[in-house]
Amino acid sequence: MSSTTSTGGFGRWLDRAEFWFIALACVGIVVLVFLGVLSRFVFSNPMAWSEELARYLFLWAALVGAAAGCRTNQHGGIPLLVHKFPASWQRGVEFFVTALVLLVLAVLAWQSVDSTLQGLSSGQTSLASGIPIWVINGIAMLAYLLAILRTTQGFRTGAYHPRNAVAE
Repeated sequence: MSSTTSTGGFGRWLDRAEFWFIALACVGIVVLVFLGVLSRFVFSNPMAWSEELARYLFLWAALVGAAAGCRTNQHGGIPLLVHKFPASWQRGVEFFVTALVLLVLAVLAWQSVDSTLQGLSSGQTSLASGIPIWVINGIAMLAYLLAILRTTQGFRTGAYHPRNAVAE
């Protein structure tokens, strides 16, 4: 949760918000799965909603975690390929790759806006937990928008520059 590449107070606040959202979602997943197993195998009275809610929490934590990783370029990249280019081209390749990532994220965000609005207008809810579908899709939409913000932030702070690439 370091904020070495954050931009001011808002960046630090966003770092903490992402961290706590993911941490609480993980705790929620553990508790829900434990309660689901306990109710199914000990009390022979399964709670179908616990598995569904744990699945949604997992999805949301993964999406927010992916967005958080965009800030520091923690996603798989191809630094070896970028290093094959002459040093004068590397910044251009970095810009091209970042623009491509932003384009894909924008398409995903746009599609999730559409599905969120459809869920809102239909009034549909999830089967077991009764959560409105627009809430489920809305959190995905926010995660994609957050990923756009964090990718832009990472590019501006130099996290995507080939000299900062970390081979794992």
